Amino acid sequence: MHYFGGMKAVTINISLNPELADFARSDSKAHAFDSMSEYMRDLIRSRRQEQINQDVAFWEKGMKNAPLGDPSEEEMAEIVKTQHRLRAERKRARRS
Repeated sequence: MHYFGGMKAVTINISLNPELADFARSDSKAHAFDSMSEYMRDLIRSRRQEQINQDVAFWEKGMKNAPLGDPSEEEMAEIVKTQHRLRAERKRARRS
């Protein structure tokens, strides 16, 4: 059993085409990562932080124009629905 930061580590295997594998190897070496696992953890942390930053920007923009007081249940449901739609759109845009 492996532990990472005091927590049990989970192993995830990925398959890459040769072009992506070569890029990952050279990029990890260029940025002095000790292992491919460290490289992948850094990429995942970066993506997670990007998602957090986008969510914060979305909420801050909404708060600028929001009326005073708490949103109604219907307004909150619409906010969450819009956030999910925007996330899906960003995901589709990354894939294209």
